[in-house]
Amino acid sequence: MGEYLEVDTERHHFKLKDGFVEGVPMTVNDAFNFNHKTRICFGPGVIGSIGGETKKYGDRVLIVCDSGVKQAGIVAKVTSRLDQAGLKYSLFDEVMPNPRDTGCIEAAETGTAFGANVLIGIGGGSAMDTAKAANVLMTNGGDLQTWSEIRKFKNSVLPLICVPTTSGTGSEVTFEAVITNTKTHQKISISDGSVLAPELAIMDPELTLTVPPIVTASTGMDALTHALEAYTCKYSHPLSDGLAVYAMRKIAHSIETAVREGTDLKARSDMMVGSLMAGMAFTNSYVGSVHSIAEVIGGYYDTPHGIANSIFLPIVTRYNMVADPKKHAVVARCLGIETQNMSDIEASQKGVEKIFKLNDVLGIPKFKDVDGVNLENFDTIAADCVKHNCTKANARDIGYEEYLILLKKAYDNERR
Repeated sequence: MGEYLEVDTERHHFKLKDGFVEGVPMTVNDAFNFNHKTRICFGPGVIGSIGGETKKYGDRVLIVCDSGVKQAGIVAKVTSRLDQAGLKYSLFDEVMPNPRDTGCIEAAETGTAFGANVLIGIGGGSAMDTAKAANVLMTNGGDLQTWSEIRKFKNSVLPLICVPTTSGTGSEVTFEAVITNTKTHQKISISDGSVLAPELAIMDPELTLTVPPIVTASTGMDALTHALEAYTCKYSHPLSDGLAVYAMRKIAHSIETAVREGTDLKARSDMMVGSLMAGMAFTNSYVGSVHSIAEVIGGYYDTPHGIANSIFLPIVTRYNMVADPKKHAVVARCLGIETQNMSDIEASQKGVEKIFKLNDVLGIPKFKDVDGVNLENFDTIAADCVKHNCTKANARDIGYEEYLILLKKAYDNERR
């Protein structure tokens, strides 16, 4: 039998059993919408079902992936099942990290020329987002910048199946594609309600067993960022809170093992569940200024999204924690901090320290060491962050001066 620790605060009562939060403090946003369109098939070996599952949606398949996934033999696991199901397919394997609009156009042209009537995105968020964006172009034409502004498609999109091979982005259940505009070097978001959400996510943790440690680390911290920001942002609500809290616990308890012992299937499964639930949480809540910064510097420096989120998660969380110490104290407990004799603000600070330590243990690079980072860009980056959509949802109000300070603190690796 597990032991309960009961905690009372002015507005909330909650308890921990075996380290898991029960009855956690929830947001005051009691009126909300919750959308979930994607059917999920989860478990070791479920990739074997992809032939029969795909046949339910179409018979001419555009596969979207990167060359690394192909070289790892994962694409072959998919195509062999498609062959067994008697399906035809065409392969686009030129997805780049921080996917570009140009790559999405090429993928769409490949699919259109082949006459694809169903798409499969295999890989991390870049591959899945490329598949989503290509889907829009194949069915609606036009250009991605325009669709990012209109956010209302003329025509229905094709069925999309996503097969994540990392545990990080949650793109297998999200409603949008984040793409780099190669002319402006800014990231744009393409969505139309829940239209772009995949019909099916086939989530096989065995596909993640060979993911390199630094990719496991950065994508895992990306998932932690999704959960933490979904829980603490201004648009959170009871359902997103429940998903986010469970996701934080799963990720915090398994990420170091997954990085250190990549073939540990239990840790890999827990990371994939955590990433999935974090994706469902932030899709129905939102994220905040960590993502504002990460997406802006991703456009400027081509910084991998997971690395950028990892670097700025403790920096922004430290800034935000005074806006809602109670929720940030729960974050600390989710990260494994024993907080019985601490005030909420003390617990919140310990949570921030734990995130910094996680980055160190996992080998996340310092901001100053990231390719291309230049102090001279910080003024423009801060200004772009203010305009970013995620800024309005951040747990604490933030403006140009604050963004500039946070960028400099990250550059100087300041942890106080």
